[in-house]
Amino acid sequence: MIQQIRNRQGLLIVMIGIGMLGFLVPYDAVMALVGQGNNRDVGEVDGITITALEYQSELQERRRLGFSGDQLGDEVWNDLTSNIVLRDDFDALGLQVCDEEFQELLFGSGYSPYMNRAFYSNAENKAFWQQNFSAMLATPQGKSDFMSYKRLIISKRLREKFDNLVSSGIYTNALEGKYDFVTSNRKVNFNYAFKSYNDIDDNEVSVSDSDVKSYFNAHKSDDQYEQKTGRTISFARIPLSASAEDAEAIETNLTELKALWQASALSDSDFVASANEKAFTSTVLKAADVETDLNESTLFESEKGDYVGPYLKKQSYKLARVMDFFSEPDSASCRHILLTATNPQDAAEMDQLMNRADSLKRALRRGASFDDLAERFSDDPGSKTNGGFYDFFTRGRMVKPFEDFCFENKPGTVDAVRTQFGVHLIEVMEHTNPVSRVRVAMIERAIEPSPETARDSYSAASEFAIQANSREAFMSSASEAGYATNTADKVLRKATSISGLRNASELISWAYNASEGEVSNPILIDKNYVVAYLDGITSPGEPVFEAVEQEMRTAAIKEAKGEKYVSMMDQGSLDEIAAAIGSSVKAASNIAMKFPTVSAAGAKPEPEVVGRAFAIATGEMSTPIIGENGIWVIAPSSSTEPAEKSDFLSEQTSLLARARGAVTQRISNAMLDAAELTDNRN
Repeated sequence: MIQQIRNRQGLLIVMIGIGMLGFLVPYDAVMALVGQGNNRDVGEVDGITITALEYQSELQERRRLGFSGDQLGDEVWNDLTSNIVLRDDFDALGLQVCDEEFQELLFGSGYSPYMNRAFYSNAENKAFWQQNFSAMLATPQGKSDFMSYKRLIISKRLREKFDNLVSSGIYTNALEGKYDFVTSNRKVNFNYAFKSYNDIDDNEVSVSDSDVKSYFNAHKSDDQYEQKTGRTISFARIPLSASAEDAEAIETNLTELKALWQASALSDSDFVASANEKAFTSTVLKAADVETDLNESTLFESEKGDYVGPYLKKQSYKLARVMDFFSEPDSASCRHILLTATNPQDAAEMDQLMNRADSLKRALRRGASFDDLAERFSDDPGSKTNGGFYDFFTRGRMVKPFEDFCFENKPGTVDAVRTQFGVHLIEVMEHTNPVSRVRVAMIERAIEPSPETARDSYSAASEFAIQANSREAFMSSASEAGYATNTADKVLRKATSISGLRNASELISWAYNASEGEVSNPILIDKNYVVAYLDGITSPGEPVFEAVEQEMRTAAIKEAKGEKYVSMMDQGSLDEIAAAIGSSVKAASNIAMKFPTVSAAGAKPEPEVVGRAFAIATGEMSTPIIGENGIWVIAPSSSTEPAEKSDFLSEQTSLLARARGAVTQRISNAMLDAAELTDNRN
């Protein structure tokens, strides 16, 4: 063997070189060389392609600006595609956002739903972001960030203006308002004999395979059976969880840290900060919170400087050292006046606000009303209307200087405090009874799979994926290995979760780029390695029989039941008909055309039944009606006409609100469909 290797040493050197190159050259660059990286197209809209580079660049830019969340990718995609489709409309309508309007959105009273949602959801956030926006202009990098935010905000604002124009174009007239009023308030009462489909045994009717096929041919074009683009995916979950050895290694690591801590010359705060790799924050515990915990309850039985642990709590090992004991109110209430700072880092501005706070404090001493001063001078919209009052709150609810003042001073104390939002003039109102607390320095290690455990899990998942070369092999191998399996039908491209998986975007992307019968590589989802098998691909249009056979069979049986009972309910009085079907005559009261649902007769609306009730004269009886929930024979007993009314403004307003609430999304979807949007992201 050694001689054979020597004979092929040139090939060996080449293979080693390729391996080293694989470590040095970025994956995206290699894939781009074969047309599979950032140069490939991830979608098309209105004949314009969107490359992976464009999409990923915008996504990374949003993340750099601090945006995150599972929906960020979809938001970026929607922004890119909508801007392509709508930019000509923006130009034709003359829509723009001038610098004055932009400045008003950031620093003035201009309102934007996007700004309110993303930055200015409350007074504290608004003050924080206004300070950030101002501070950005002080450095070159900050100016670059500011321009990125500006481009995003202007893009969102243009879309808001377009949506406002579309929404403003929606109108409802008095005739529509009148129709809504009449259909809501015109009522009918009727007696009925009813046989529910659910009460008819399937064996009472005979439906052959050919009957089902005939029903399919007659109804395959119905909207309810329209087939959409979808995927059917079977998948197995291979758990990625920490082993007993992983937990033992973490406990051992903390035991070793404990010895180092005891011997260290560093302060507790410095040692813990170094061990946790983040700024030190002490942990404060209440006796009532830990009295049932065998480990942490001992903290209250220890002396200052004692170590407790390592001990296991939930999914973490902890090591604590007692720093001190103290008592403090469990909660506090206060009232305050907030004087907002444009730039809290500006010492001169903060000093000026402190002088204003001192003036207000002197006014209070002279007998001025706190409620009146709060309403006139406070910049906190959440409390100024109720005299600046904040009811009982616990620690952790307010910024630290604010809550320190409220908890560490006696009720009745009034003074000014500086925070990141400006200056607060605070009066402590009440304290609850003091409770015992212990302050500890805490080192915590979550129990997570080690790299070795993760590699073992991935190897097992990979081996499973290799063996599963057919659906039968896939399911049998999963069963033998004890892996949980599931099948998701009709998975849409825009779905982010499927049955059994919350964060399935990567799996769905794979399914839309795979071939039928293909098996995926392991994909890490929700602490499981997921291996999937693509069972089937459906295309839009009329469905194939096999895909809807069960639905068609159910509908054909329902139709046969209706036809059978129509013949049974076609003669006799209402009482005789009810007796013939094993039922009794029932009454429906105050049924409106707008709400055609009959209580205790199925969940589905019965528009034809209710329509016939209004059409048939009182005292007459209908022929059998095949309804949504069963078969009916009805006999109207009375009806009530709506009150006389000439003004239908309230109905118009309600209709208008509902129409405007949905119109922008409907129009956007219609425009994207017309632009033949294709989404190939993966």
